[in-house]
Amino acid sequence: MIFSNKNDIDNILSTLEHFEEYIKGDVNELEFTENFKHKKLKKIEDKILSIAQHLESQKTQDLKVYGEIMLVCEKLSDGFTDDSVVEVSSDAKINYIAKTINQTVSKMDNSLQKVTTILNEYENSDFRQNVDETLFRGGELQNLLVGLNNLQKGITEKIAQGYRIGLVLEQESSTLKDEVTYLSESTQKQAVAIEETAAAIEEITSNIDSNTQTAVQMSDYSADLKESAHKSMLLSNDTISAMEGIDISTIAVEEAIGAIAQIAFQTNILSLNAAVEAATAGEAGKGFAVVAQEVRNLASRSAESAKTIEDLVMQLKEQTQTGKKSSENMKVEYENLNNNIAQTLSLVENIVSASKEQGKGIGQINNSIQSIDQSTQINANITDKVRHIAVQSYNIATQLVETNSKIEFAGKENIKIRKEPNSNFSGEENRHDF
Repeated sequence: MIFSNKNDIDNILSTLEHFEEYIKGDVNELEFTENFKHKKLKKIEDKILSIAQHLESQKTQDLKVYGEIMLVCEKLSDGFTDDSVVEVSSDAKINYIAKTINQTVSKMDNSLQKVTTILNEYENSDFRQNVDETLFRGGELQNLLVGLNNLQKGITEKIAQGYRIGLVLEQESSTLKDEVTYLSESTQKQAVAIEETAAAIEEITSNIDSNTQTAVQMSDYSADLKESAHKSMLLSNDTISAMEGIDISTIAVEEAIGAIAQIAFQTNILSLNAAVEAATAGEAGKGFAVVAQEVRNLASRSAESAKTIEDLVMQLKEQTQTGKKSSENMKVEYENLNNNIAQTLSLVENIVSASKEQGKGIGQINNSIQSIDQSTQINANITDKVRHIAVQSYNIATQLVETNSKIEFAGKENIKIRKEPNSNFSGEENRHDF
């Protein structure tokens, strides 16, 4: 019989129980003592010890592999993919698990490095590269890569659209800035011109008012002049009547002078006859001859005076005729003057009426110009504000284009904006397709 006694059986069972505890993991080490003296039992003990040592060695290796697997998995769960399982086990299954974990970590590390590189490029505004979606056959990790590529496509589209819009905005805002600047300058010039026009119209209004007042005074003076011309014409009529009376009186004086001359002539003849008779009478007629001589002298002087008066009357008659003709001519001229004054007065009244109407029209124009001036000033202020906004928009657009020009993305070199000829207030619109 193999087992000689009950102690040997108990030792064997104790050894197997300890070995079982090690296999179960209740103890970490195998500790055996040589309790068998019997040669056959010693062989069994050695065999059990050999198996235990082999199992302990294998378990130690497996524990190292398990430990590395646990460390790799723990670091993987913390986000680190730079570790791997180095230890090798004699168990093919454990080695397969370790190899699979290493492949998984390596693939994840490789893909994450690529993702990190691309994300770094994205961080540096370079969106030209995308990640290989076939690094994973499926699952959330592949969905992550697909999502990253979709993000890259979306960002590229948005950046391309923003870059294109920025270029258009830069061009349009530049055109707007130029047009608004031209409009602002034109509005300023227009405001200055309207101010000058308003000042000129005010001066014209003042001149028209002055001309109207002058025309009214001329009308008053023309009325007075017409009245004076009428009175002068009446006085001219009186002068003509007086000249006619003088002419009649001159004719009467002429007739009286003729009678005086005839009397002087007759007296002279009588004095001659008296002198002849006195000479015939001799001494007795000497005194009478003296008287006759004196009478003849008086008759001669009377005849000379009558002749002188006659000459004066003839001159007076001629001058009276001349004065009458002049008075008649003056009457005609006064009538013409009166007619001219009447026409002038009518023209002056028309000028006064036209000046008043012109004054009203200029007043309305002045009010309109003042209103236009106010509107132009408001437009000038608004245009200046719009110009300021246009300049700010242009600066923002320039900054946007400059910012987007530093971003690299696919298709950037194909984005070009057709330059439209810039024409101030041409009414043409630059059209761009987004």
